[in-house]
Amino acid sequence: MIKSRFQIFVALRYLMAHPRHVSWLALAVAGVCFAVAAVLWGVHTYGLEPPNPRALVDRGSPHYRDVVMARNVAIGVGCFWLYVLTIRIGFTFYSTVSIVGVSIGAAALVLVLSIMNGFESDLRSKILGSNAHIQISKEEGDFTEWAELRARVDRVAGVVASTPFATSEVVIAANSNYFNVVVKGIDVASAVKVTNLKANLKDPEGLDYSDALERLAPLQPDDADRLPPPEPLPPRDPDEPVLDPAPDDLPDGFAPLDFSAAGDPAPAPIDPLADDREFGGDAREILLDRGEPPVDDPAPADFADGEPVVAGEPVDFSRAGPARGGRSGGARVATLPGVLVGKELTKQIHTYKDQEVRLVSPLADPMNPDATGTPIPYNRDYRVAGQFYTGMYEYDLKLVYVSLESLQQFLRLGDAVEGIEVRVRDPDAVDAVVARLQKELGPAYRVQSWRELNRNLFSALKLEKIAMFMVLAIIILVASFSIVGNLVMTVVEKGREIALLKTLGASDDGIVGVFMIQGFLIGVIGTTLGVGAGLAGSAYLAVEGWPLNPDVYYINRLPVEVDPLTVAIVYGAGVVTSVVATLYPAWVASSLRPAVGLKQ
Repeated sequence: MIKSRFQIFVALRYLMAHPRHVSWLALAVAGVCFAVAAVLWGVHTYGLEPPNPRALVDRGSPHYRDVVMARNVAIGVGCFWLYVLTIRIGFTFYSTVSIVGVSIGAAALVLVLSIMNGFESDLRSKILGSNAHIQISKEEGDFTEWAELRARVDRVAGVVASTPFATSEVVIAANSNYFNVVVKGIDVASAVKVTNLKANLKDPEGLDYSDALERLAPLQPDDADRLPPPEPLPPRDPDEPVLDPAPDDLPDGFAPLDFSAAGDPAPAPIDPLADDREFGGDAREILLDRGEPPVDDPAPADFADGEPVVAGEPVDFSRAGPARGGRSGGARVATLPGVLVGKELTKQIHTYKDQEVRLVSPLADPMNPDATGTPIPYNRDYRVAGQFYTGMYEYDLKLVYVSLESLQQFLRLGDAVEGIEVRVRDPDAVDAVVARLQKELGPAYRVQSWRELNRNLFSALKLEKIAMFMVLAIIILVASFSIVGNLVMTVVEKGREIALLKTLGASDDGIVGVFMIQGFLIGVIGTTLGVGAGLAGSAYLAVEGWPLNPDVYYINRLPVEVDPLTVAIVYGAGVVTSVVATLYPAWVASSLRPAVGLKQ
């Protein structure tokens, strides 16, 4: 025990500064950085308008993010030099270099890996919010027995809810714009229990489409709101002449023609302006003096359903006049099934609520060819029921929702579906539920978890995290070389003391122990301070945030999530690397002969 305490005393004696030293350079740099950060904080708080990352038109100050980023950098640099100042007061210059090097590597590892964990967690939450935890599909044949299978799935332990679905790639057309999307047919009653679709109907900008799911069904039955049938004509009086009276401006000498006789050939059309012999000399002058017809024709009674056109409001001119089947345009749109579109898709094709759009499928009906014999693709008109926002660009741009029944009718699927989506109680323990479902359903059905469905994405994220850990660990490795240089310099400077200790009876193992303790203390102090700085930086970013361009990253600031296991690995790597770096200097010190050391 005494021996160990003596070794610790000697190791600390070599590390600590005598006398204390204050680095005025570090103090001056830290003061300047904090002053700049204070000025930038006042500028962005009182002089600039923060941008709204969810707004279609960003009206915030253009340099707001730059000022906030510069403020954060100034605070970070100031904290670093304040940290260097604190370490330099208690330790020698060489010890300060080693400790600061180890702490920089540890802080960088904790901060960067926490940010990567935040990105992965944010991405996973968005994927699981728009998709189920488990997907069940049939290996071969049409999936028509899904109702009976769903009842069996709901009885499996760990399953919370299930819902059928069907998908297909289609083209959506609106306002002469076309876009390739994936249409997903859902059962509204059960889909809201499996995904976060209902929560995604509330846009961060304040738009609320919470009734959009109910609007997926037609708003009116197909035979509603027809125009009144025309009134029947009264019976003709037999004494009333069949021929209409001649107009007042008809030239003299001509009688109206009777076209009521069936079978009589129609006379050839005659141009009175070109032939004066048939109509008399006054025909040309009479017809030329009639002038143009009036242009201010009154609007028909069913024009635009009787609704006035309001300036600034969107007007659908795609179906002017009475609709097919004697229905007005607005009434026809109300009979169409609804479709939910994403926020980014709305920006692309400029849709609005209750607008009529068309979905066109690449699938075709061979029994319905066109004039050239080519099968006509399936197409169906829909009504925009609302808009959703998931926070994931690909989903908000490429995905649209319709009711399962309307998609089955659109694609002629009958009662078949593509599969069943399942939500489990614990997404991290999904593998156990997958095994139970596979055992219950048998080999005729494929059961896939969210990890398997998104394997490529999450594997890339994991590989990127490992690569980033290895790259940033090089910082600690470089710091370990400074530890080697520091301890070698200690051996050279303290050669007489080492020789004296060996003369007084210190063993080679004892000398090795002194240097190992010295490296261990450097590693513990540096790693502890570095991990603490990394955790403090992560907490600061979690509260204040680091602004990002939402048009590029689709989030307005860096996501941060601290993983305790990652922090423990970083801490262990910093301490172990520091201890390993002492092996060579310790061997050099233990091999020093007392006679040679006393001559120095």
